[in-house]
Amino acid sequence: MKKLSNITKLSTVALIVTSILGCGSETDSSKLAKEVELEKLRENGTIIETVSIENSQVRLKAGETHQLIATGIDSNGDSRDITDELTWQTSDESIAKISSSGLLTALKNADSSQGLLTITATTINDIFDEEEISISDVAASSISLKQIAPASGSINTCMPARISADITYADGYIAQNSIRGVNFSIDEDSTARINNQGIIYTSAADIENTTVTGTINNVSGELVVTADPVNLESLNLIVAEETVDEITLNVGEQIQLAAQATYDESVSEQAVNINPSVNWSVINAGLVGLSENISTDEGDNATILALKPGVTQLIGSCGPKQKIATLVIEGNDDLNSIQINEGNSEYTISSSETLDLQLTANYNSSPQSLNVTEFATWSTNDSNLITAKLINPGTQQAAFRVTSKANNLGTAVITVTYDSQVSSTLINIE
Repeated sequence: MKKLSNITKLSTVALIVTSILGCGSETDSSKLAKEVELEKLRENGTIIETVSIENSQVRLKAGETHQLIATGIDSNGDSRDITDELTWQTSDESIAKISSSGLLTALKNADSSQGLLTITATTINDIFDEEEISISDVAASSISLKQIAPASGSINTCMPARISADITYADGYIAQNSIRGVNFSIDEDSTARINNQGIIYTSAADIENTTVTGTINNVSGELVVTADPVNLESLNLIVAEETVDEITLNVGEQIQLAAQATYDESVSEQAVNINPSVNWSVINAGLVGLSENISTDEGDNATILALKPGVTQLIGSCGPKQKIATLVIEGNDDLNSIQINEGNSEYTISSSETLDLQLTANYNSSPQSLNVTEFATWSTNDSNLITAKLINPGTQQAAFRVTSKANNLGTAVITVTYDSQVSSTLINIE
């Protein structure tokens, strides 16, 4: 039966090839490629039957770009991202152009009412969707925030929730469920956090009300969000995608932490990733370096770097729940010296220039060296010539970035302390 099926497929493709080549058209090759691809999709059941452009309700100004996304449902009933499978078009290419991957670039503001422009996305089998997008420099006149996930009621503590906005512009155009150009903030009394995508992370042990403010240009709107931990049942600590109760590391080893929460089955039947909501702590902080809320391709995570041998406890907590894992650090920490960058006693930079400093701990045993920049104590000795901040925390690229202020010349002294050892260097600004 399998051989017969394959023969049937080959016969179908051969028939397509023969019929097209027999026509003698100047577009034979493109037709052939299209028909062969269509036949493959039909055989696999993955030919698209419906198309939806997801995020067209935005306003752009000339020079701005916006990535459109399209979802399709195939003949198997499965949904998938088909953004890169479509032919994209705009109704006026002098106003905006669009790439084969759905990246829209506004070339100039439209003269039409509300700056409307039609975007069309078409599949290989000529199924399409059309949506309107606005390209205009008319400013927003009001903004209304709303919960998207969940759409109403309290949000579940620790579980990420999403806030969006309906933005009304002075010419009457309304961008629904849009966060483009919106800056989100929360009231200072809340323990919650919100990112620029409108994702809010909560962690309070009790019911907590948080006022979210969304601002676009000089127009603002507010929404009160209530987080309730009543449905939160337990937490699990995750390392390398496995639930753990004990973690063993060698000195110098760094790993990424994650956490999942289980909720009442009326909320979710599966464990939920809650990394950005978790508060991490270590009983004996001297044994490991802990970095929280490190942004990665997978989202916000935490990392720990083993610094000294010993046994301690790692605690992940969110809402009224916590999970404790035993942390065992093995190896030696026979520290020989610490060194800033190459060990130079001074560095020279220009006005408004930056210099990245890394502190290396040198050991008499393995590991022979370790970047401990993030876990050292740095001081600029109250210099008014420079500003400084930690960059790339939670990674082996962590550094102490020094930036000289504009139009200021002179010398600044940088001092750093790690494990009772002290090092310093001069920063000459010329």
